[in-house]
Amino acid sequence: MSLTKYIKAAFANRWNLLGLAAGVGFSMMSQQPEVGLSLVAAGEMAWLGFVGTHPRFRQYVDITEQQKLKENNAKTAEVRMRRMLTSLPRGAQQRFRKLMGRCEELRAITKQYQTANGVLEPDGTFAEVRLDGLDRLLWLFLKLLYTENSLNRFFETTTIDEIERETRQVQSRLEREAERPQNEQRARIMATLQDNLNTCKQRQKNFEQARDSYELVKAEQKRLENKIRSLAEMGISRGDPAMLSNEVDSVADSIHETEQTLSELEFVTGFSTSQDEAVPEIVTRRVVAK
Repeated sequence: MSLTKYIKAAFANRWNLLGLAAGVGFSMMSQQPEVGLSLVAAGEMAWLGFVGTHPRFRQYVDITEQQKLKENNAKTAEVRMRRMLTSLPRGAQQRFRKLMGRCEELRAITKQYQTANGVLEPDGTFAEVRLDGLDRLLWLFLKLLYTENSLNRFFETTTIDEIERETRQVQSRLEREAERPQNEQRARIMATLQDNLNTCKQRQKNFEQARDSYELVKAEQKRLENKIRSLAEMGISRGDPAMLSNEVDSVADSIHETEQTLSELEFVTGFSTSQDEAVPEIVTRRVVAK
């Protein structure tokens, strides 16, 4: 399968297709097209065999494939971010955009510091890794806002009293069925009731988990919001890009437990969190004018 991928890439190479088309064209116009086509076929086989197995070409194919995958994941993540943001109440949207503005400010401050002190980065922009760290913090903050909104909607449609009442009803029905004479119909009814009882208990467990996580989600929102504000304020007072980089990395590394909490609330929010999750590009990458 892997070799087939490289052979296909070698065949689809535009220079190969151009040469192949030219070879076939010249062969068809010659007096002995069968000879020309045979030579073209032999040349094509030699090309595919040489290029398709060459280490540098295979590396080029792998890198190109990874870049396309990364671009597709980034586009998907951006669409997801926009949908999540537009689904939030206006107050939550404003809160997110205000924090995003803080990050833009942090980036501008760092750039101004570098310009004033003659500190230049290789690409002339705020280091990509630091922007990735800020993106990750903002992305997590948005997910926390989205989770809070999802939990509020969940609590509006579901109550623990309703679940407990239904659980008691199913339990009572199951006990009455157990007193009836054993037969095939009774066994089927009891199996159905037992499955329903298990579902009710799972709903109760989900509700309790959502209730316990609600305050944690709100506390994590505040913590993350203050962390990002603190980063911006330190940028104003110190303006040291190395210090800011370390602080961004430190905060980004401290949010693993928060991400784990969000992944446990997938039954409410509908999204899961993993280490390989694509993070949308939130902080603009354009160069700040000097």
